[in-house]
Amino acid sequence: MFFRQVVDPDLGCASYVLGDAGEAIVVDPGIRVEALEAVLEEERATARWILETHTHADHVSGRALLDGPALLPAPGDAFRAGEVRVEALAAPGHRPEHVALVVTDTARSAEPLALLSGDSLLVGDLARPDLAVDARAGARALHATLTGFAELPDHVELWPGHTGGSLCGGANLSAKRSSTLGYERRANPLLAVADADAFTTLLIADLPARPPTVERVVARNRSARPAAPPPSRADLAAAVAAGAVLVDGRPMDAFDAAHLRGALNLPLTGRGIGTRAGFLLDPEAELAVTAATESEAFELARRLRAVGLDRIAAVAPFEAAAFGEPPAHRGPIDVAELPARLLDGVTLVDVRDEPEWRGGHVAGSLHLPLHRLRTHAAGLPRVPLAVACAAGPRAAAAASALRWIGHDAVRVAGGGVGDLERLGVPLVRGG
Repeated sequence: MFFRQVVDPDLGCASYVLGDAGEAIVVDPGIRVEALEAVLEEERATARWILETHTHADHVSGRALLDGPALLPAPGDAFRAGEVRVEALAAPGHRPEHVALVVTDTARSAEPLALLSGDSLLVGDLARPDLAVDARAGARALHATLTGFAELPDHVELWPGHTGGSLCGGANLSAKRSSTLGYERRANPLLAVADADAFTTLLIADLPARPPTVERVVARNRSARPAAPPPSRADLAAAVAAGAVLVDGRPMDAFDAAHLRGALNLPLTGRGIGTRAGFLLDPEAELAVTAATESEAFELARRLRAVGLDRIAAVAPFEAAAFGEPPAHRGPIDVAELPARLLDGVTLVDVRDEPEWRGGHVAGSLHLPLHRLRTHAAGLPRVPLAVACAAGPRAAAAASALRWIGHDAVRVAGGGVGDLERLGVPLVRGG
């Protein structure tokens, strides 16, 4: 038997390739199908089945880009690849049609080996229940799903559909890529709540923001060919002149030094770029994509396509001269300078999420989480703004987006809101 997990580095989505004797089952393929095809080639296997645990709401499926029959199993369906057997269990909660897949290596034992849990049970956490149905109804369905998992032995390995950084989980979602059912039963606090009402209240108490691209991604994944064809290199300047929004993936300092006015900076460093883009960009907007190199520009385009932002007119490396106008430049405010600048009249905009804000924020600062920026930025005062987050990339994206709509905004560099306390700026805890 072979078993391989492939994780998308930006969205934390996990795909699987497993099988035996030259036959494979691919589970929850993401848009990076090259990595899955490489596993098939290494194992000298052909995809006999391409299965999905549910209709994904956070990323576009790559099932149509792979060779092999693709389907969403019904509870009770069973599939074989050599001596490997996979059986679908009903697992609603995250979505009504959700199933989990029980894996058995029949060459070794009739006992189940692993559970591919999709977006139901995660390492350290549970999937959010609000992406397809009312949050309370989804939570109660997920409680019933977990009750059904109780029949599986403690030794069964847990391989989830998402790892740390994914928007499909909550604050406790671990970066660890696997676990066992026994360990989760002992260490995951949500599994200790037996009462369905108490469980529901706890699970929905602090749900993260619902991405505006959910419906678009679900519609893509219900279509015959969810993933749009990859974009090609084209004239950035012509695309921008025709109305495309320029998305620039260069590092923050390089963007500050020279960029096109109106460009949105989404630095390729770090994770969650596709998620941020989904909050900041109109899903129907035509895009032009650039970065420091051609390969990085195409990587950024891939991350946008993975969340359904696939109206991409041009992809090319950044060359300021290509736009026929002097590049803009806007240096940041260093976090060490920020206390003095606040006294001089600069207004601080804090783009961190609600739990981060409650953990400590500057009195008098304006709270505008990144996920609300596109819909609420018009209400900000027309005064000089310093934009801060915890470390920098969100501030870079937000500051560029605010300048795009006409605000005088710069990012805070060299640190974030948490660093201000050691610089003598008291932080307020709570709401």
